[in-house]
Amino acid sequence: MLRRAGLAVLLLSLGACTTPDILDCRAANGLTPDCRFQNPEDFAKSPSGIALIISEMGQGSLESRAGRLVAYVPSAESGRGDIRVLWPRTSMPSMVTSLASDAAALGDPSCPALGNARFVPHGINARRLDDGRNVLFVVNHGDRESIEIFEIFDDGREITLESRGCVLAPPDATTNDVVVLSDGSFRVSDSFRRSENTLVSGLRMRYGSHRPGFAWEWRPGRGYSRIAGSETAYANGIESSPDGRFVYLNGYFENALIKVDTETGQRVGEVSVSGPDNVTWTDDGRLLVASHHAGTFDLLKCLGIDRGNCGFRFQIVEVNPETLASRVLLDQQGPPIGAVTVALPFQGRLYLGTFAGDRIVWMRMPE
Repeated sequence: MLRRAGLAVLLLSLGACTTPDILDCRAANGLTPDCRFQNPEDFAKSPSGIALIISEMGQGSLESRAGRLVAYVPSAESGRGDIRVLWPRTSMPSMVTSLASDAAALGDPSCPALGNARFVPHGINARRLDDGRNVLFVVNHGDRESIEIFEIFDDGREITLESRGCVLAPPDATTNDVVVLSDGSFRVSDSFRRSENTLVSGLRMRYGSHRPGFAWEWRPGRGYSRIAGSETAYANGIESSPDGRFVYLNGYFENALIKVDTETGQRVGEVSVSGPDNVTWTDDGRLLVASHHAGTFDLLKCLGIDRGNCGFRFQIVEVNPETLASRVLLDQQGPPIGAVTVALPFQGRLYLGTFAGDRIVWMRMPE
């Protein structure tokens, strides 16, 4: 999301133009909230399927306070599940994990250990690697712009993370979301240049032809290479086809999900989606895109929310990855949630998270 530069002046003069925040925490419109979170922006499934791993951002901007990673174990009886902090770790795990070693390390060997540095997670992605390890890759906007790499230990009762390395972001990059490949390589979306004035760049992207965003691919021993054909206005959520050939990248201010063939470097298709944020896979091979229907002032206002939840309208759009045919599964404005950034099917429910608020919600899976 956009930085806070110029936010105060705009809000003072234009606050009346924005959608009201949602302050109560009651089920409505078939959606059940759990309001114990801090900006739960992205989700992944734990290896055993017992929990959602949730990325809690800071205050919604790159200058935000620290965030955390948590595991959320749903309750079958109610909407409130068990929240377990995964990172930063407050105590040593009780389950046995392998010790860090050169053999266990992933990422760039020259990347300094995370240690006690400020941690501000954003996009996340979990995967089982070819060597059998379960990993979680995390975009981090803390004291450094980086991709942090964790190994997930999940015995079906307890979940822990062990840091396994990192890769610093390319110079001047503003990374957003990440997708892991089976060999430990990854692809990451890069929204805009950090050296640009963020507010001005955002307005140029939204109302002009400025397209500074694209996707990178990083491979061990080779480093970063830019994915040809991925240029867009504010690159946001990213996924890859199961065989790794195609990239699905959300151009937030282009209002499109684009499909890129990494073998040819060509954009091979796109589907119109308003303000697409994160994109996830369903178990049966469809893509789910969280779509924003918000004015500029709604977006800016929601970056500064300090209680309740941002209220602007959103949709969840289902996309066929082959034909790019799409349909709207959910169109929602009002309680109990707005500004949804991610939709992920889990344990027979559809879970939704947000970049600007204190809650996740769940609903029955749409047919």
